[in-house]
Amino acid sequence: MLGAHVSISGGLHNSISNGEKFGCSAIQIFVKNPNRWQSKSFTQEEIDRFCQAWTSSDQIKEVIVHDIHLTNLASPKPDILEKSRQHFQAQIDLVCQLGIKYLVKHLGSHTGAGEPAGLENLSQSLDFLLEATQQTDVMLLLETTAGQGANLGYVFEHIRQMIDDSKYPERLGVCFDTCHVFAAGYDLRTEDDYQRTFDRFDQVVGLDRLRAFHLNDAKSEFNSRVDRHEHIGQGNIGITPFQLLVNDPRFSAVPMIIETPQMDEMHGQNLQVLQELRR
Repeated sequence: MLGAHVSISGGLHNSISNGEKFGCSAIQIFVKNPNRWQSKSFTQEEIDRFCQAWTSSDQIKEVIVHDIHLTNLASPKPDILEKSRQHFQAQIDLVCQLGIKYLVKHLGSHTGAGEPAGLENLSQSLDFLLEATQQTDVMLLLETTAGQGANLGYVFEHIRQMIDDSKYPERLGVCFDTCHVFAAGYDLRTEDDYQRTFDRFDQVVGLDRLRAFHLNDAKSEFNSRVDRHEHIGQGNIGITPFQLLVNDPRFSAVPMIIETPQMDEMHGQNLQVLQELRR
């Protein structure tokens, strides 16, 4: 399933037609303003309208929600941690109402407290949230990160620790971002690199945990720990790993979402490049 992150401008239901316009079979959306703590709540009518639009679509098979940028479930600051938990729980509840099963989450930042403290805060936050939403079957997808600044999740072992420490491991999966892992030091550029990286992921986390991909080339250098997305085949990763990914039978049922720049102008072109790589 190939798709893209699309806009919900004008209403949640518009995300479905926006995805169809680009030729997507899967889409990713924000359900809250990604850069503000406060955002409008959706009425039941708006939720029903989205559900009807999705049900009526013969094209969109999967919808994924991405967490807002502000939440930090690893924060050492009690006020930020509490606000992050509240907002993230509200998103889980909304995702459940929308009939969506995957909510993508960055692991957050320890903001100088150190990785052990950050991972402990994150583990406690995840258990708190999963316990508070036991009535739902929404799965949280922990996203691999570039490791910029004090961000967690740039090594596969961080994700493994969250799964091992969790009281609810069955509700934790992984979103694998190609730009992020490349910038974090996992090479993908040749077929051998590709196989080594996925072998390592399988050894540490397990391929069965991989429930979504973000397909992005990288403006940033290998192992730079800098998160900068580029159009497919036009960055430092190159075209080879994307050709391998879209033809890898292990991932034939896993949604692959582009988050490349210039959504309106370039999403169609980037998706066409990926489609043409299919054998």
